[in-house]
Amino acid sequence: MVKVVNVACGTDDGINFTNEHFGSAKFYLIYSLNLETGQSKYIRKIENTSVQEKIHGDPEKAMSISELLKDVQILMSFVMGPNIVRMRKVFIPVISRKKNINDALKKLTEKIDIIIKDLKIPSGENKEVIYFH
Repeated sequence: MVKVVNVACGTDDGINFTNEHFGSAKFYLIYSLNLETGQSKYIRKIENTSVQEKIHGDPEKAMSISELLKDVQILMSFVMGPNIVRMRKVFIPVISRKKNINDALKKLTEKIDIIIKDLKIPSGENKEVIYFH
């Protein structure tokens, strides 16, 4: 079983989630989450260099984000756009009503059972969208 997963948090300021859709964030902060201990650790910051959307919910945008975050299992943001239908076939999407990334990471530990269950779902099949307040 996987013991550690990577979480990408969409942000513009490095502290809070972006107010825009996940794919429109300026940066992604990548954290590792230990599924046994619930501890998260900052790994790195990635600039969002994905392609610009030509249309709302552009599949090229989804592919570009997927490539940029290929070593990530969980996408976490305040808002997800229409590409969530494509992204949840590869990633576990998490929608947080907490704007602060550190607060959301702490809250994410309450969902480890769902994360473990979703990790067993093969790529190409829909993962559960995780919500929390």
